[in-house]
Amino acid sequence: ASGGILGALMPHRPVSWEDIQTFQLEALLSLETEVAELEAATGLSCGYKRCGRVMPIDSEEFLAEHEQWQAGSTRFWPEVSRSGQPISWDIRRREPAPAWPVLKPDFVAYSFDTLSARINPRRLVKALLASVQPEVVVAENCPVEAISDSSEVLLADGTCLSPGKVIVAAGHESFGLLQPALQCELGWGVKGQAVLLRPQGRSFDDMPVIYSRGIYLVAHDDGLVAVGSTSQRDFKTASVDEAISQKLVQRAIELCPGLTGADIVEQWAGIRPRAAGRDPVVGLMPSASNTIVATGGFKITLGVAHKMADAALDLTMGSACKLPPSFAVEAHVANVV
Repeated sequence: ASGGILGALMPHRPVSWEDIQTFQLEALLSLETEVAELEAATGLSCGYKRCGRVMPIDSEEFLAEHEQWQAGSTRFWPEVSRSGQPISWDIRRREPAPAWPVLKPDFVAYSFDTLSARINPRRLVKALLASVQPEVVVAENCPVEAISDSSEVLLADGTCLSPGKVIVAAGHESFGLLQPALQCELGWGVKGQAVLLRPQGRSFDDMPVIYSRGIYLVAHDDGLVAVGSTSQRDFKTASVDEAISQKLVQRAIELCPGLTGADIVEQWAGIRPRAAGRDPVVGLMPSASNTIVATGGFKITLGVAHKMADAALDLTMGSACKLPPSFAVEAHVANVV
């Protein structure tokens, strides 16, 4: 919903294990085969690769935390992916491989997991659209003004639709659409920014995702490197802030000197949906059983959206679906009131 460029698919830290972590882990594991089937059906590449993730460790205290996470991975993660690739979390005192001579050299150690992956978000959406057309009518640039208690949908151009079931999956705009029925704001938008860089010289597309202190570097198969994303709860405009973009580039170069001199191809800004209860919102509206909600995944949405969609579709057909109780609309309302 935010139209982002980052494309990082990374699991929660495997400690203090909860239902949301199980849900996300299953989603990340199944996404590999789901994308392969989508690509085979459409002939379009989504840029998916289980490339792994490197997390540089800059202190002995932080190293102790990583050792706890490594221990948790052996308890909660499977040993292989569904395609048979090994899954592990290692901590190394030296840079994980000489083929990646890009990180600054003065880190204490490096965490490296092979569960993390990357995908090109825009190419994924393009493939999804291709997979349903022409059987499904996709009406773009048709904002929804309101959804009634009887699940009628009013469009900005005055058109009123009366479907049997409605799935509200409009990103952060979902919260405003649901507010009249719930009499509360189920969540809010959080602004994020990222930049897309074209490195000079060597190709980075064989790199794992790099994560350090809130910044992600994701090398895609088109030779570009995405850097981001920031998080702003309070913001005046959804447009790009040039100063923030420059800070992102500076931080990327500090972490990865190999990006020095990279050209800025694109600056992105968007608003991501954060639900009041932090976990995604997936479930029936209490006052309108023909309306299903599927939003609020915030930073993990990209990796779990297909599982959220499966659950929402099950609900439209009256089928039971197993979801964490914290996903229910009522659970999120309780966090507001």
